[in-house]
Amino acid sequence: MPDLDSLPDTTTRPDGVPGARMDAQRNRRQLIVATREAVASRGLEVSARDIATAAGVGVGTLYRRFGTKEALLGCAMLGLYDELLDTARRCLQRADAWDGLTEFVMTLAGAHRDSRGLAEVTAMCDGPVSPERAQRTVALQDAVFRLTERAQTAGALRPDVTWQDVLICSRAALDVDRCLGIDAGPDGWRRVIAIVLDGMRVHGRSPLQGPGPQIHPGMTEPATNGESPA
Repeated sequence: MPDLDSLPDTTTRPDGVPGARMDAQRNRRQLIVATREAVASRGLEVSARDIATAAGVGVGTLYRRFGTKEALLGCAMLGLYDELLDTARRCLQRADAWDGLTEFVMTLAGAHRDSRGLAEVTAMCDGPVSPERAQRTVALQDAVFRLTERAQTAGALRPDVTWQDVLICSRAALDVDRCLGIDAGPDGWRRVIAIVLDGMRVHGRSPLQGPGPQIHPGMTEPATNGESPA
């Protein structure tokens, strides 16, 4: 997690004794952490009251520190974007260009899985965007462009795959848990992303991670004797 004090503070710092300033900064940290946790499970529609309660402060404190719930949500999302940028920079330094690309795609896919709010934000294409988020979005796009270009130059990535394809395919991990009584398991999304990535590869296959999908216990397993259930 990035240093929370490094995230943009659009509020006015309180005038007063150092202790009051320390309390204000502590409240700010608690609100950002609580927001990240709340939107991870409940998305952007989480209420300001629920965030404040989780942070152990009053709703008034939330509005004094950030002005609006939307400003607080934006600040919390910037931290997630910064973590993805750190990962992208590390992946660009990997000696194997394909490994760098796949690590980033897996990380981005996992981040979408871990935070419903992040998945909602990255899917937004319309509406106003803060200058801070716009800058980070462009930086992430540039990083994915370079990761894609490196993998193609190395001869590992199909030449007809674009960096835009890579970003869209990273969302393939969403809503892949169950289908027609089949349960993918907790890490089933990793298999899905591995299959998608192999479809982009010039040659070779990557070993699939984790066990394959299984029939959910709540379903009646057909007696197929190894044959197709059809």
